[in-house]
Amino acid sequence: MKRQGEEFAVTPSISVVMSPDDEATSDSISSFTLPNSKTWEATRDAMNQLLERYNDNSNDKSIALIHEINADLEHVEEEEKAIRDDADAIVDEIQNRIGTCSKNFSQEEQNLRQEQRHIQDLECEVEEIRDNNIIAKEEEKQLERKIEYYRELANEHVEQIDEVELEKKEEVYRLQYQISLHATTTGIKWDYDDIHVMSGEIDIPSKQVQKRFSIQRENQSSFEIVNQLWTMMEA
Repeated sequence: MKRQGEEFAVTPSISVVMSPDDEATSDSISSFTLPNSKTWEATRDAMNQLLERYNDNSNDKSIALIHEINADLEHVEEEEKAIRDDADAIVDEIQNRIGTCSKNFSQEEQNLRQEQRHIQDLECEVEEIRDNNIIAKEEEKQLERKIEYYRELANEHVEQIDEVELEKKEEVYRLQYQISLHATTTGIKWDYDDIHVMSGEIDIPSKQVQKRFSIQRENQSSFEIVNQLWTMMEA
């Protein structure tokens, strides 16, 4: 794709049309050599040389033609300069836009990297939460198993407590019967207010009397206490 004004960058080929009247000057023109460089400056210098040669030969038509060509060259050079200025302005604008786009791209790229890091952090958090959830579910299962185990254990203890309580009730009934039988046999009615002192009331049928008693259990053996009771009963 050609850039605007590129067609003017190449030096145009110059052809000189000679009329029969110009044959007299052909010898002097034949010594003229075209420039090797294809710049506008080299072409203009070549035209100036050609103009000097035509001035020497006093060929008005050729001189007019050369002046016309020079004017065209100057016009083309001005057009080229204007085109180059426009091209430079366009290039500057494009470069500015490229710079702005590059800056925006860099900012967007930085934002994208930040978002990617944020997404990675969120993924790590999600993975950690997932792992914690798995651990929590496993702990929940273990707790449910322990609860079931302790429930069964508690039920067993409750059954044992019920059995012990039933046994205690039966024992209480038995003791009450024995105490009642003992009171009937011995005539002793016990007081249960103080467990450290054996006290109560004894009935002596032979003497038709009732006597209260109090025996300290501290520092006395069972044998000594029994002897004291038999002594009271026989007195």
